[in-house]
Amino acid sequence: MLTSFLRTIVPALWGSFVGWLLGLLPILEPLRPQLIEYSTPLTAIVGAVIIAAWYALWRWLEPLLPVWLVRAVLGSAKAPVYPSKAIAETIDAEGVQTYRPSVKTPGPDHRA
Repeated sequence: MLTSFLRTIVPALWGSFVGWLLGLLPILEPLRPQLIEYSTPLTAIVGAVIIAAWYALWRWLEPLLPVWLVRAVLGSAKAPVYPSKAIAETIDAEGVQTYRPSVKTPGPDHRA
């Protein structure tokens, strides 16, 4: 659970930071009044696009990078592990039917 949380929050923070840095570019200064006028919907859309691009770029580069760098940009070098959707049905010694999650299956990336 912690891995999936880190791999969500850390790229979002990096993407937000990159978006903030892009806002400081001098080339955008002449457009500042227009950007402020449309800031409410534009900010959310641009922010989401920057975060998604950041995550996609680093996921693409992940197999080529050292583990320490993956941890720095994605929050963890391990892929999250999610419980299987199948639920194993068991009957205990007293004949009571119980349900327990089946074995966890690894996510798409099996890095340790």
